Amino acid sequence: MTSLEEEVRDALKSLVEEIGAVSARIVEDDDIRTGVPARTLALGGGEYLRVELPTRVERETGKEHDIEAAFERVTRQLRAIRRRYEVARLPEIRVAPGQLPPGGRVLERIEAYMQALAQIERASNAFVTKGTQLVAAAKKPDDLEAARWPFLARRALATHAPGSSHGEIVDPDAYAMSFWYDASLVVLLAEPYGVDFVRHRCRQVARELCNLLPLLEPDPDAPAALGPRPRRPTQP
Repeated sequence: MTSLEEEVRDALKSLVEEIGAVSARIVEDDDIRTGVPARTLALGGGEYLRVELPTRVERETGKEHDIEAAFERVTRQLRAIRRRYEVARLPEIRVAPGQLPPGGRVLERIEAYMQALAQIERASNAFVTKGTQLVAAAKKPDDLEAARWPFLARRALATHAPGSSHGEIVDPDAYAMSFWYDASLVVLLAEPYGVDFVRHRCRQVARELCNLLPLLEPDPDAPAALGPRPRRPTQP
């Protein structure tokens, strides 16, 4: 028997495949502004469909019309699913293309988020790190930036906000926060800047990166490689 979650997932998967979207998901907040191209469509009942689009959109003849028609179909379909199951909210499901090559499109998406963060007023560069390793930057850091971001990332990882397992650093010329496991966001800024606004944008971007960073992790070793080695025959 088909479940509510399966029907919602199938609807989102069909949309992603039809229009070539990067991802589609159900959210309860229409104020997710990460700077990456996306459309947020109202589904009624206080929930929304957020569709992240490719950074480079090919403007083919009639393509925009096809996308709008696909949006119209999926919103009607999702509303019908909600009515049929008589629920107030749809499950917050996220669907992305099944095959995302590590180091390829995934890294391009992460870099796009960093470039969007660097467009914040008074920002000069943005970085995402894993431990003390740089994953991506909005642009290649100069010598001063290259010396600054590792220090900020280490401080964010070593600091814990009250009641949280994550840390936050607010300096006159930089903002940094840890998230996920040992990942950090670092934004270099000019003084003065709006701390609350930068914090809000970084949290929104971090939420998106939590879905992308795991895709850069190497696949686990095959079970056979982890098993016991065969014993050598004993000598007579």
